[in-house]
Amino acid sequence: MGRCLIGLALLAGACNATADLPAETTDANTGIDSSTPGIDAAPDALVLGPWGAPAKIIGASSTILTEDDGSLSSTTLELVFAVLDTVNGGKDLYYTTRPSPTAAWMTPAPLGFNLVGLTEETPRFSDDDLTLYFASNRVAANGLDIYRVTRSAVGSAWTQPAVVVGPNSTANEKWFTPCGGQRYLVIVGGDIAEGKLGSGAPTVVASLSAPAANETGTFLAQDCLTTYFASIRSGTNQIYTSTRIGSNDPWPAPTLVMDFPMIGSNQEDPWISPDQRTFVFASDVSGTKDLYLSVR
Repeated sequence: MGRCLIGLALLAGACNATADLPAETTDANTGIDSSTPGIDAAPDALVLGPWGAPAKIIGASSTILTEDDGSLSSTTLELVFAVLDTVNGGKDLYYTTRPSPTAAWMTPAPLGFNLVGLTEETPRFSDDDLTLYFASNRVAANGLDIYRVTRSAVGSAWTQPAVVVGPNSTANEKWFTPCGGQRYLVIVGGDIAEGKLGSGAPTVVASLSAPAANETGTFLAQDCLTTYFASIRSGTNQIYTSTRIGSNDPWPAPTLVMDFPMIGSNQEDPWISPDQRTFVFASDVSGTKDLYLSVR
């Protein structure tokens, strides 16, 4: 395991946005109540074991196209990702499904709300998988802003995109990732900002945003306590993680994720499943950006 061990262990559990500690949970494998103060949750990550060798996601790893911005649904049965449009410019969002976590992915198809020549990118599902957040420059004067589409049930059609009130500004916003219903992290310019829907503009998180660097790919666990993101602070784009004790506590300085050294090159766009067994990220080690998936 890498130095992100403790961060991985704290990912399980539901978010309690009003409390400093997550709701009481007992791990089925160890019998340990991970919400009890003074209990080190790291043994849970040891029970899960190390991450397997990442493999390219077939359908999201073309040798000629650039794919990135991968996000799965909480069940890991749906995948939305971005593809660079080399003909018309911009990015489009593609969608695919699989019948089980061990089955092959279906052929990806573009989502119906893509606009030719413009950009739709950085998708993130809500905790219940019924809302999809993404960034778009469909109102060109505003740059990239955060939009959302909703559906009545998994598998149903998405509504037309609507702008999300709160996180958007004159800067480029992308990678809006929610937790606990109202809390979120988002990239504003090249920094990580934190906010709560209905509570005004987000605030840059100085402890996560390195000066003169560029952060992207924010991911926030459902309990609001662990984040993953990518940063160029080490020279190349690499994945970092940070875990806080309570949802109202400050974010500690992040640590570098060392779990996937076999991939090398640039790593970005991290996503991890609620059960901590599936990790998705993008890398350009093959020459173009592709999506990789690792399980344990």
